[in-house]
Amino acid sequence: MVDPLPMEEPTPVRISDKYPAAASLIRKWESVNQSGKPHLTPYKDYDGESYVAGYGRTIHSDNKDIPWTNEQSEEDLDVQMLEGLEDISRLEKELPEGILFTELEREALIPFIKNVGYKNLIGTEAVKALRKGDKERFAFELFDAEQGFTKGTNEEGDKVVLGGLVTRRGEEGALFFREYNTGGMVSRNPYPHNIRPI
Repeated sequence: MVDPLPMEEPTPVRISDKYPAAASLIRKWESVNQSGKPHLTPYKDYDGESYVAGYGRTIHSDNKDIPWTNEQSEEDLDVQMLEGLEDISRLEKELPEGILFTELEREALIPFIKNVGYKNLIGTEAVKALRKGDKERFAFELFDAEQGFTKGTNEEGDKVVLGGLVTRRGEEGALFFREYNTGGMVSRNPYPHNIRPI
């Protein structure tokens, strides 16, 4: 009788490997000076109250003096992406029956949700468009340079369009619509969400 070969445990697939473009966007926009390197030393966030470490993880102020590692940051990136996917599944329930997000749309929404937060979408024009099944209008409401989630507060307390958010939303929007871009030259459109082949 021949001994059976030992069964190898399958290597678990990391969320960041399954959605590499989303992971790349998060690593870029939530890293030290957009270097792709995580914040290993926690820093005070722009709100002046919370602290951030790794790839944009808000941490309790009691942990502000505890350095992070690259491995911890990568593991937490997967946790954050999984949390984002859970929020996207909740958002998907707003779509009419039979309509779902495509894999690329889900991938584009992961870094968006990570940055903006699911709660900030509730009651918006974007969700109203989603309920009608209008994904194009939904994307416009998210990613458009002027209409989308591109505003922040300046030092005077006024809401203003921030160049960094315009660029980030443009990259997320390009990913959202990537499967619809079939090749050819891409027009230079002032609305980053609507990059289209010519």
